Amino acid sequence: MRKNDYIGKPVTSLQTMLRWISAADPAIPAVTPNGIYGSETKRAVTVFQRKNGLPASGVTDYDTWKAICRAYHTAKTELDPAQPLEVVMQPHKPLLPGSDNRNLLLVQCMLHNLHEVYEDIPDCELSGKCDASTERAIRALQELCGMQCTGVVDKALWQLLCGLYTQAIGDGER
Repeated sequence: MRKNDYIGKPVTSLQTMLRWISAADPAIPAVTPNGIYGSETKRAVTVFQRKNGLPASGVTDYDTWKAICRAYHTAKTELDPAQPLEVVMQPHKPLLPGSDNRNLLLVQCMLHNLHEVYEDIPDCELSGKCDASTERAIRALQELCGMQCTGVVDKALWQLLCGLYTQAIGDGER
């Protein structure tokens, strides 16, 4: 369902939230979002109320609605995958030796982590500045990959760096 499918449909919204909550907490019965406040929904609301110290009436009053909304947001945060970060290297804005740029900190973090996997890539300081240690690591990476050793982070090096990082470190587990 799309977000607009829930506008003006509080029962469907309630059931959808209860379904997410039950996925995070199996003690709450799963509900099929069908828009009908039947016995399945009433049972799930009652169990939720009991579990959360609310009067167990099976009726979704204002306090129950607020508690379900809070629990839903917590469950959604737990169950949804983490939001990926997409950083785009602008092709006409290379990061030059001696430059100072916020994206350099990301480059340095990737180089630092790749250094732990590939010993031929020297470590660099995490400063946000393209200092001597960063330029040395960039040049080493360029040489190892058969690129021209410029010490400049351009779009081609950025794509290579992101690909290597994703392949070597990507999921954060070792």
